[in-house]
Amino acid sequence: MRRFLSRLVLPIVLLVGGFLLCSFWQSAPAPESNAPDNREHVEPRSPALPAPWTNSIGMRFVPVEGTEVQFGVWDVRVRDYAAFVKATGRKPSQGMWSLRGQRYGQHGDSWKNPGFDQGPTHPVCGVNWNDTQAFCAWLTDKERGEKVIAADLQYRLPTDWEWSRAAGLNEPCEGRPKDKDESSSGAYAWGSSWPPPEKAGNYAGTDTADDAWPRNWKVIENLRDGFARTSPVGSFPPNQFGLYDMGGNVWQWCQDDYDDVRGTKPLRGGSWADSVSRFLSLTFRLDFSPQDSLDYTTGFRVVLSRPSK
Repeated sequence: MRRFLSRLVLPIVLLVGGFLLCSFWQSAPAPESNAPDNREHVEPRSPALPAPWTNSIGMRFVPVEGTEVQFGVWDVRVRDYAAFVKATGRKPSQGMWSLRGQRYGQHGDSWKNPGFDQGPTHPVCGVNWNDTQAFCAWLTDKERGEKVIAADLQYRLPTDWEWSRAAGLNEPCEGRPKDKDESSSGAYAWGSSWPPPEKAGNYAGTDTADDAWPRNWKVIENLRDGFARTSPVGSFPPNQFGLYDMGGNVWQWCQDDYDDVRGTKPLRGGSWADSVSRFLSLTFRLDFSPQDSLDYTTGFRVVLSRPSK
C-alpha cells in the first residue's frame, strides 16, 4: 500500500492486541501438506476441530499446530465474497484507494473493480475490517442454519497471535501485537535471505512495473513472479501448515486490537504491491481503524473456531 510508505521515517507500529488465548498452545495434529484445490466439495457437517474439511462455499480449512482453530488455506476469494454480497445485498464500502493512470488515489473503485482485472479465485481486496466482520457473521449464521457447522462453532478473523503461529513464528501469546511488532528482522515467508527467490510468492517484482505503475515507485529487481497484480489463490507453494499466501498477494486483517489506545486493527503478510524488505517481514504489522484501509492490497483470511469463553 503506497500510503504506508510514510512509515519508513516514523517509529515502527506494533500490531493487534485483543484476545490472545494462551490455551492455544495446546498441541494439535499436523495438517495436511498436500495442495488443496478449488473444487466444490461439501462435507455434510464440520468434524470436531481440528480435522481438515471444506465448507459449503468451497473454502478449505486445516488445523494449525499449537492453535485451537482451523485456518482457511487461502485468502477469501472474490467468489466467496460475491456469494456474501449476493445473499445480503451489502454495498461496497466507500473511499477505496487504488491506482489509475499512474496515480494512487480515491478513484471510485471497490472490491468489484479494484482498478485491475480479477478472476473468481483471486483474493478479494478493497475491504475494511468492518466488511470482514459482516462476512464472518453471514457465513456463521448461514452454516449454523444449514447445520453445516455445529452451533458452538463460528467463523472469524484470526487473532494476531494465531496468525503468527500459522506463519511459523514462535511469539508469546502474552502482550499486545504492538509489543511484538518487528520483534525480529529477516523472518520472511520464504526464509531469511533477501531478495525473495523465484516462486516465493506474489510481491512487487518487475512484472508489477507495467504502464499503470508510477515510474518513481520501486520494485524488487530481478524478481518475476508472473503476476502484475493479484494472483489466483494457491498459485505458489504453501507453508509447512498447508497455508497459501501467508506472505504476499494481499494484506490480511486480524481480529484483535493493535494496542490499548488507538482502537486500530492489525494487517499482516505484505502484498503484491510491496517491495520493501521491512514490510515483507512476517513480524511486521500495519495498523488501521476498522473503517479505514480500503485499499487495492487489503484482503483477509478466516478461521473456524469455538467462541471464546
